Amino acid sequence: MIANDGAVLAGLRERSAAERWFSRFAAFVLAYLLFVILFGAWVRITGSGAGCGDHWPTCHGELVPRSPSAQTLIEYTHRLTSGTLGLMALALPLLAARLFPRRHPARRFAWLTFVLVLVEAGIGAGLVLRQLVALDASVARAVAVAVHLTNTLLLTACSALTVVTSREHEAQPGPRATALLPLLGLLGGLVLVASSGAVTALGDTLFPVGGAAPPPPEHFLVQLRVLHPIVACFMVCACVLVAIRFARVPRSRPWAVALGAAAGAELVMGALNIALHAPGALQLAHLLGAQLVWLSAVVLAWSLRWGAASPVGAAAR
Repeated sequence: MIANDGAVLAGLRERSAAERWFSRFAAFVLAYLLFVILFGAWVRITGSGAGCGDHWPTCHGELVPRSPSAQTLIEYTHRLTSGTLGLMALALPLLAARLFPRRHPARRFAWLTFVLVLVEAGIGAGLVLRQLVALDASVARAVAVAVHLTNTLLLTACSALTVVTSREHEAQPGPRATALLPLLGLLGGLVLVASSGAVTALGDTLFPVGGAAPPPPEHFLVQLRVLHPIVACFMVCACVLVAIRFARVPRSRPWAVALGAAAGAELVMGALNIALHAPGALQLAHLLGAQLVWLSAVVLAWSLRWGAASPVGAAAR
């Protein structure tokens, strides 16, 4: 009997160690995903989207480009990093299926992460094949950029929730659905403001302030520059109000504080972007900040719905 109990305890410890390893791997995938997103923005900023011509998945019709230009190297490297992300995203649901029971949310979010990585790759391929890259300033490209960013937000949300749910053992009852309505509205608003920000960033790249030629005032990408800061300021205020409200709930306090702090930092970076005419490095910092605001809001909503573990509690396990 004692031997059997010892074997059971050893098995539980081994499974717990495997789950902790999976959680760390999922966190690494999330961090790497954010890196790939920033790299993709750098491709846009440097005008390297057409670095491989209108070929995909090959580069100028070759698997490995010969005598590549700087723009070709940037675009080709981005494709390699994206391909690596795809392999890691495929590993997530396969590992989750071995470690977690059938209905465990970590399995669902791992599969969603993989599917959305495929969608992300398909959107990127469509941009290249339809030549909606480089200096293209069409409405079609603006719409594609907004859709691309929306899918990216869903992708990072599922990746983050894979990490969070892999650290949960028992779901706790959350508040009534009506209590979550402010957060659901906030998440929808963040998607809209982030999409408008992506289109505004496209305009900043194609029609830089202080460039050799003055930006055409009648172009819609130039006119949108006024709209995005107004909407963004409204959403920062909404984030702070939501953060103050849910900071009173102990299990969600860390994420509420993170949401308020990230939103405040985004406001500062947005103002600097306007004042300094959106330099490339600051655009990347602004994009990363937007992702941190989004992820804080997503995990905050999940912690209220299911009682997700806080970072401190997760670390203790």
